[in-house]
Amino acid sequence: MATLQEGEVISLIALGSSGILLLIVGIAVFLITYQRRMLKAHRREEQIEKEHQRGMIQMEFESQEAERKRIAADLHDSVGSLLWGAKLTASYIERSAEVNEKTKQLHDELMDILDQSITTVKQISWELTPEAFQYSGLSASVESLCRRLDGKNMQVIFEETDTHVWKGKRALVVYRIIQELVSNSIKHSQAQSLWVKLAWTATTLVVDVVDDGIGFTIEEKRNGVGWWNIQHRADSINATIQVGEVPMEHGAHIVLQVPLDYEE
Repeated sequence: MATLQEGEVISLIALGSSGILLLIVGIAVFLITYQRRMLKAHRREEQIEKEHQRGMIQMEFESQEAERKRIAADLHDSVGSLLWGAKLTASYIERSAEVNEKTKQLHDELMDILDQSITTVKQISWELTPEAFQYSGLSASVESLCRRLDGKNMQVIFEETDTHVWKGKRALVVYRIIQELVSNSIKHSQAQSLWVKLAWTATTLVVDVVDDGIGFTIEEKRNGVGWWNIQHRADSINATIQVGEVPMEHGAHIVLQVPLDYEE
């Protein structure tokens, strides 16, 4: 039986080692490629799920806006018309009948109540479907919101860097977020002053909502339905919302960053 020479043994060992090394390298390449494919597929599934969730949230928000418009129309056309009719009737009675001083006083009080009711209906209708969006866009709507709330329990100040006329669905979502933040501050912050600041660049809108109230913890916000609604509205337009540094010793500061390099 022939015996292997030392050189042949070394060659066989080297060849076997090379084969094992190539096998190991092949297995490693396969595992890395497989992991990358799995990671890519997982990311694709996450993206699909995120797009699906975003689509569902967008549909929910659109449904809410449609319901807002319906309620606003009912308020304006039905309740508003009834109040105007009551006011006209009261005026007719006052002109047609002889009234004494006491009756005249009651009539004037009734007219004041009707005027306040008509104004309230108009304000609620505007809150539900801000008419300024149809004409002037986001900036005018936010400025009008701040102006109407200024002096009612707190000072509300609107500031803007540059001026843009931005309309459409995404702009309305931004308005709803600002509206919710302002409402939360008025209801819960116990603040003296509230600032709403819009800063425009070529690619981004930055919204700062700052108050000098009691502040909050992010855990408190996360547990609330309002914050959940705000967060999902921001997600639906690829915006980010976070707690910023408070410029005063106390208060709250919310920063909303909205990308503008998109197709409406």
